[in-house]
Amino acid sequence: MNLTDSIINTALLGTATRELTVADFPEELQDAFRDIQERAEDAEAAFYQESALSFAFEHSGMETVTLPETVKATEAPDESKPYFSREVGELLVSLHQNRNRHLLLYAYKKAAKIDKLILPAFLQALLGRAFDRNNPGRHEEQHRLSQLAGQRGRWLLPQMGLPAWGEAGNETWETASHEERKRMLCNLRKEHPEQGLALLQTELKNESATHRDELIRCLQLGLSKADEAFLQQIAETDRSVNVKETARQLLGSLPDSELLKKYEELLQGKLHYSFLLGWSYDKIEFTPEMKKLGLEEVSSNKNEKDDRFLLRQLAERVSLGFWCRFYDCDPEKAASKLAKNPPFQKLFNLSKPILNFRDPVWAYHTLKENSNADVVIPLVGLLSPSQREEITFQSDKEAYILDNWFNEDGAVWGMKFSKYVLQRAFRNNYYLPKETAEQLSLYFPPEMRKTIEQIATSANAQSQDTSVRFSRLMIEYMNLKQRIDTLLIEKV
Repeated sequence: MNLTDSIINTALLGTATRELTVADFPEELQDAFRDIQERAEDAEAAFYQESALSFAFEHSGMETVTLPETVKATEAPDESKPYFSREVGELLVSLHQNRNRHLLLYAYKKAAKIDKLILPAFLQALLGRAFDRNNPGRHEEQHRLSQLAGQRGRWLLPQMGLPAWGEAGNETWETASHEERKRMLCNLRKEHPEQGLALLQTELKNESATHRDELIRCLQLGLSKADEAFLQQIAETDRSVNVKETARQLLGSLPDSELLKKYEELLQGKLHYSFLLGWSYDKIEFTPEMKKLGLEEVSSNKNEKDDRFLLRQLAERVSLGFWCRFYDCDPEKAASKLAKNPPFQKLFNLSKPILNFRDPVWAYHTLKENSNADVVIPLVGLLSPSQREEITFQSDKEAYILDNWFNEDGAVWGMKFSKYVLQRAFRNNYYLPKETAEQLSLYFPPEMRKTIEQIATSANAQSQDTSVRFSRLMIEYMNLKQRIDTLLIEKV
């Protein structure tokens, strides 16, 4: 009687009448069989485990591996939530296999809003991708999957040799790598900024200068007045010039910091503007105190006087509040006036302070007044999709699209801005990345399909034309997005 017949016979007779014996198993399985019998709660449980082991041995098509001791896996816990359909799991795995990382993350975000889980059959492939070191979106995928994999996913991780997920805390700081520490700190700053600050205050002194610099940059997330004392201490006492400068830059991003007040005091009364005479400037002398504030003494531009350079540095570091007081008007009018006729002519970098303070009001009213390419390119990312529709974008020769244009909230763009971005992309007729087509498909409104289809099916267009191939790819991705939306309909 072979192994299969022995199992069938035992199943028919019942474990109370007949039990499998060591002799029923191949030599390679006998040690594992004895271990099962010793650990099983009863004869029935032992029979089920022995049957599963036998099935795997007979159907694996591989020779067994002899281990020092049997590896025992605990039973996967039950789930309380219902599962998504098999079609959802197949779609997610397909997106993973085709390297559509942006569409996969989009699908995860949609799925997370529904109180269901991914079927266990699809978890192994998705978990393997989420923990792949070569996957740039692995941390976000891990976070999303932790909401969608349920107890079975948590059980499966150690079986796959993967670490348990979850928000890492300072209890693992000592054993974490530098990259893991940065991620841990960033996660803390997003959820609990005060805990992130406390962790950094305790651990920063033990880091190298390069690592201190990178960790301090994490304070950009959730930066507030509560961080000022710590940053001020770093700016004054740290041994590294680079670390001091990073702390100073962060202090300069706080609209109510003492450093910013010093900048404003130095600039106060030094700038003058009249409708007839335009801008005029008082002279200012460089002092050792200014060097401590991060200001430079000599301009690299031979056509710029050093005292004007000093004033320009100060003007590029103050917030919109300073200009409100300068013009004696509200923020909207102050932003508009400054954009229309800034001081220091073309040398003044208007985008620099707006980006430093990440001020959407300042960005919006600046672009309404001045939408030339030099100003538009860096500031667009601060605007909401509806605000972008109100800007008249000027044509320029540039073709690139900045990552910060893809707003983190995933809100769909309007038609006006979408057409501007598409025209901009098509200027680069030599290289249009597949990844860009995938990203645009997530942000373009459904109404853009007609425009894209016209390009893709143009009678005069050559099939090898970059814009034609790019348009066809976008249509494919827009179809995938539509399928995701259909399968993952949120509850009302």
